[in-house]
Amino acid sequence: MKFSEYNLCRVRELNQKPILENKTYVLYWMQAYRRFTANHALDYALYLSHQLKKELVIYEGLRSDYEWNSERIHSFILEGMKDNQTYAKKNNLNYWSFIETKDQPAKGILEKISANACVIVSDDFPAFIIPKQNESLAKKIQCKMIVVDSNSLIPICKYGEHASAARVIRPRIHKNFAEAYENKAGEKITSKDLYKGEVNSKAPFDIIDLSIVNPESILKKIHFKNQIPKVSIAGGYIEANRQLKFFIQKNLSRYKTERSNPHSPEITPGSALSPYLHFGHVSAETIITEILNHNAEKKWTVENLNMDSKGDKDLFFHNDININSYFDELLTWRDIGYLLFWQKKEFNKNLNVLPDWIKKNLSKHSIDKREYLYSKEEFRNSKTHDPIWNSAQSELVLTGKMHNYMRMLWGKKIIEWTKTYEEAFDIMEDFNNLYALDGRNPNSYTGILWCFGLFDRPWFPERNVHGVLRYMSSDSTRKKFKMQEYLDYVSKLENKSDSLF
Repeated sequence: MKFSEYNLCRVRELNQKPILENKTYVLYWMQAYRRFTANHALDYALYLSHQLKKELVIYEGLRSDYEWNSERIHSFILEGMKDNQTYAKKNNLNYWSFIETKDQPAKGILEKISANACVIVSDDFPAFIIPKQNESLAKKIQCKMIVVDSNSLIPICKYGEHASAARVIRPRIHKNFAEAYENKAGEKITSKDLYKGEVNSKAPFDIIDLSIVNPESILKKIHFKNQIPKVSIAGGYIEANRQLKFFIQKNLSRYKTERSNPHSPEITPGSALSPYLHFGHVSAETIITEILNHNAEKKWTVENLNMDSKGDKDLFFHNDININSYFDELLTWRDIGYLLFWQKKEFNKNLNVLPDWIKKNLSKHSIDKREYLYSKEEFRNSKTHDPIWNSAQSELVLTGKMHNYMRMLWGKKIIEWTKTYEEAFDIMEDFNNLYALDGRNPNSYTGILWCFGLFDRPWFPERNVHGVLRYMSSDSTRKKFKMQEYLDYVSKLENKSDSLF
């Protein structure tokens, strides 16, 4: 079992403690990359298992006390854990899944698991609770702890310093793409990949078999601070792969020209993969590989790249403009958000990270009179004067997602209809992380901060409240798109949620 020299830059030691070769197993703590496919962190744990001639134990936990916790988020993760249990059984992987309930608290579980580990490997995800969890465990344990970046195709460390705009990071992506593609993570891990030593370690807790136990009964044993019901979007790698195949076969050919047009999900040619990327049920590497090789007469190779078009978002990856357009979203706009978090992996990012031109602009317009002002509860309950904004908010609350164009308009209007910019940020952060399945992610924050001008440029003429920030309005949206189909779709959602039957 090898781990490529190119990918060693993904590996980072969190403490200076030794590898304890007298201990029983290499522990992979699966936190952000909740999958057995295309996972560099799992690959590195497997590599260490062979190097040390130790059993590989894979641990995936689900605590219940995280911020913005809800049945919605928990249910999505549980479906992914069920898929992982099934996969692990089929491939004879020693996979321990732990679900915190009133009957089985999480306190002390990690320390028990770590007691027999010679080394611990985990995920170097740069946001939410994961950085603090990693740092906390690294201090408590006696053995070495390592985290590995498997966030995207290109290692985040290859990008260098912060990128101020998409046009800045895009050439870096094109420069690194070929080598990164040729050093992708293993396609999947099976029993054939394991170190063939004795495998008999048992979990120090009861593992709930999700193929037998109804997840609904588990959810009833958990106290959720936020009463947000689950939605119809299923979690897990099986559903992620189904969505990917559907996107490639039905929607990819319309992506460039039609994705911005607000419609119902059945019509909008988006990939619907954002929640699966966030929870690690699918990797960017898998998506890229599947797209590049669909309908190909022969396997796509890096020789197919248009090297004369580095920096051009429409020509570099493929002769299909739709593939270039989608990869610009999946790589350029996704990775620029991860890079923002990479140097300092704080819990979140707020208005303090905005560049000086935006801070000066906000300061200048902070006392501007707002034509409309709404409370947080009025926003939450879609009680503004604007039916288009209300529909976007209702879609988020009722489905756990929002059309991408509408999410931008949604944020711009919250800025316009709150007393302060700080209040607007707080509302967007809370709603996005509470209701959206793809919230609590670096791109959640860069999406919010884009509404305040991050990664953008000044736009003129200067306006009330927004100043020189890019301006969006419902009136211009009506003129740009035929909105009735979208409004009818949300109206049906609202009527269904109020139904007695």
